[in-house]
Amino acid sequence: MSPARAFLGGCCRLSRATGRRLAPSPGPPLRAGWLRYLSACTGGPGEGDMRRYLSAHYSEARRSINEIIPSIPSNMLNPKAIFSNNEMSLENIEIYGFDYDYTLAFYSKDLHTLIFNTARDLLIHEHRYPNELKSYEYDPNFAIRGLHYDVHKALLMKIDSFHYIQLGTVYRGFEVVPDSEVIEMYQGSHVPLEQMSDFYGKSSEGNTLKQFMDIFSLPEMTLLSCVNDYFLKNNIDYEPVHLYKDVKVRNT
Repeated sequence: MSPARAFLGGCCRLSRATGRRLAPSPGPPLRAGWLRYLSACTGGPGEGDMRRYLSAHYSEARRSINEIIPSIPSNMLNPKAIFSNNEMSLENIEIYGFDYDYTLAFYSKDLHTLIFNTARDLLIHEHRYPNELKSYEYDPNFAIRGLHYDVHKALLMKIDSFHYIQLGTVYRGFEVVPDSEVIEMYQGSHVPLEQMSDFYGKSSEGNTLKQFMDIFSLPEMTLLSCVNDYFLKNNIDYEPVHLYKDVKVRNT
């Protein structure tokens, strides 16, 4: 074993995974001794100039690398270029179309309020929902894209990419459902894929959880939560599946 390895091995232990010191940091005597040893081995300066010494060597190494591998000039990149993720042959395609929403057309924030108010009023006038629902207004800060809604349990929640319910994000109306209740309902926090995907022969109106992905689903999530909140606060019995269908129809 070299003197350097023996000396450093006696001062601290390093994690192979992270390279971080596992033992307590050595005190001033050990630190000063290490710097003196490093200075003697490298022929570099003393403790006071060690930081500048290492910085100078780093800069010199970086300049050498840049000389070997020149940096790509910024003027070679076109800021207006379009980069595709997939390649497709357009040889036999004669007509091209564009998605209208948020590509050819941009909408103001007032659109979500309009969708919410229109769907809410249609529930009242065409489906005979309580007129008191008019007291609910659209809250742009309540929901975000990507949330899941349990059609049968009337719960809005966040589920991660590994199909785990994020505890603390489950809402019934506008009330947070306790973690213990969520775990009891779902026998844990993991949701099987077949309960979340429509590719298993089930529709979003059946035994699956509906995910709201597009920007127009924000008013729909908010309206569902508003109606759930009203029914719960007024002890009104209702069927969550029918509520989901009614709101979905009014938002399409």
